[in-house]
Amino acid sequence: MEFEFQSNIAEWTRNLEDIYRRQIPFATAQALNDTVEDLRDYHRMVLPVIFDRPTRYTLNSLRVLKASTRRDLVAGIYFKESNRSGKHYLLPQVEGGGRPHKPFERWLIQRGIMASNEYAVPASGLKLNAYGNVSAGVITSILSQLYASPDAHQWETKRSRKRAGPSRNRYFVPQPGSSLRRGIWRRKGKKSIEPVFVFVSSVTYQARYQFFDISLERARMSFPLHFERRLLAGIEDQRSYRLSQGMSAPASTWSISP
Repeated sequence: MEFEFQSNIAEWTRNLEDIYRRQIPFATAQALNDTVEDLRDYHRMVLPVIFDRPTRYTLNSLRVLKASTRRDLVAGIYFKESNRSGKHYLLPQVEGGGRPHKPFERWLIQRGIMASNEYAVPASGLKLNAYGNVSAGVITSILSQLYASPDAHQWETKRSRKRAGPSRNRYFVPQPGSSLRRGIWRRKGKKSIEPVFVFVSSVTYQARYQFFDISLERARMSFPLHFERRLLAGIEDQRSYRLSQGMSAPASTWSISP
């Protein structure tokens, strides 16, 4: 996810004294870095407003790309990619549309439990954790009992099944032709069963996270402030140095404001 914006630095610095113009590239790089850090922190505040209890992992997946030198005036904010497709799992919330398969789903597909065009959607019998997600323990139990875990050492054995006893939740996939809906079901005790995942042919998301609009609006507001602060600091540093060397150093009257 990328975005860009342009500034009118040339217009802002039109009245800057010539001896201080060399500070502009340095101030620009510093202001860009300040801006993307501000954007990262701002998005971390916005995410809990848009999404219900985003995890710490989601909040910490925000990264900044800093301008490394005065000649490399490019900075940005992005989400660390988190799956094989090279796309962050929040991207469908930004752009809308479908989503790539989750690792859990890919393992089910590889074992032939789920078709390649299907997705596993939480059902009524699945209890979500405090963040509204499926707990890792449930996923591990399902993959173990269905022999779908990528780690064969985690597959359930007859001995471990016997040791767990009859009260343990049992996960199963209905046989073809069953009256039960396609998905993963849980048997509780001897008689009670309930669906924990249903298999669907498509998953569509509405774009609800206005990442680009939020970033652009915030950058347009914060970059001028950071640029003015950084340039004034650079001017003062250069002026102090010139005075210490017995050189002329007129006080600058420059301001970003007209």
